[in-house]
Amino acid sequence: MVKLFSEILGKEVEVPERPSRIVSLAPAITETLYMLGAEDRVVGVSFFCDKPPEVSKKPRVGAYLNVNYSLLQKLNPDLILVTTGAQRDRIAELETKGYTVYPIPLPVSIYGIIDNVIVTGILIGELQKARELAFSLVKQVLDLKDALTGVKLYYEIDLGGPVSVGAHSYIGDALDLLGASHPFSEARVPYIVNPDNSAIAKFDPDVIVYEQKLGENATPDKVRRRFAERGLDNLRAVKEGRIAILDYDSLAHYGPSFFSALKDLINKVKEALSPRQ
Repeated sequence: MVKLFSEILGKEVEVPERPSRIVSLAPAITETLYMLGAEDRVVGVSFFCDKPPEVSKKPRVGAYLNVNYSLLQKLNPDLILVTTGAQRDRIAELETKGYTVYPIPLPVSIYGIIDNVIVTGILIGELQKARELAFSLVKQVLDLKDALTGVKLYYEIDLGGPVSVGAHSYIGDALDLLGASHPFSEARVPYIVNPDNSAIAKFDPDVIVYEQKLGENATPDKVRRRFAERGLDNLRAVKEGRIAILDYDSLAHYGPSFFSALKDLINKVKEALSPRQ
């Protein structure tokens, strides 16, 4: 066993030197475990873990806010990995039941995504693989820098209502990396729930980036109608149909594949901004 200090918990957590029965309750952590070659040691995941596709074969232990304790007992994990935010309350509950739990923080920047790869590698005894993966992600960051310089972009995702991003979000940080400006770049919060329509109208983006929710079949016309219903039909991007649609859980997912999703974002934004025939 090794003792690893957790800044989040403010204490040392004793974990196996090489955990062999890992449960992950966060999609980004699960993807990282697979990319570090630890898939055979993953015995359970959350209902929301869907990357990579092979993870569909793993038992589903719970969601963000609830855990199936009877199944968890059968799986007998020697390490449970969770994230922070909404899952904070689960940590104490799991510890009370005798489980070893280590929280990996929600990133506030693209560098936090990379740092979480290293943290995960340390936890599971795969530090060298984690460093190699982290370095490959750093190279992707360098390749992506300033790819959308000068573009005025408005990003929105539907989470039961419109949500955009502020300065303290890894998505906002990524947009800054790309050189794109967005209306809430100075807001010192991660997310903007029900963003101010007047601020969006004043910003008047060149392009709207809409990330669809699970099961949604969004089209540019549907997104245009959505914005028109909110009184934003005079936006240049709405009038000209400059709308880029991202797949479900593209940028909302903060695992290593986030940087591949950024490449997709760049391509779709450039396509949306290309001259019309």
